[in-house]
Amino acid sequence: MTALSWKSNFTETECRIFRGKVIAGILKTSLWKYDGRGELDGYMLTFKSKGFFQSRTEICDIEGKNVLGSIDYNVFRSKAQITYNGVHYYWRLDSWLRGKWAVSDGESEARFESDGFWKREGQVINEDIPPPVILASFFVHGFFHKISSAS
Repeated sequence: MTALSWKSNFTETECRIFRGKVIAGILKTSLWKYDGRGELDGYMLTFKSKGFFQSRTEICDIEGKNVLGSIDYNVFRSKAQITYNGVHYYWRLDSWLRGKWAVSDGESEARFESDGFWKREGQVINEDIPPPVILASFFVHGFFHKISSAS
């Protein structure tokens, strides 16, 4: 089981991921678009949203040329399906305040928990979810945060 922590800036356009006091990764997103770039444990990814109401995001390599997976959103239920290397992972909110969320493949799970309602930092307990899916989970959380802020 791997323990990570994170800290985001006020606009949640940058999320730094830590293992202890050492930075393990970062996710940067656009304030106005549903796109982003990130790195965690050596996995460098680009997220490109597409479709009507940006309902799908492609997970690509850092150059944006090779599609490695996708994220399909169910905006009305605040859920998403992350597909990476042919494996499906299911993302869900565990708190109506959006402070807890989880991603799982049916066998393993990673749980994310914010340290407080106003704090933009928290902990991740990972039971064997790969780093690209952890990074995608932060992207999904930011996606739903932008949607709720816009409505």
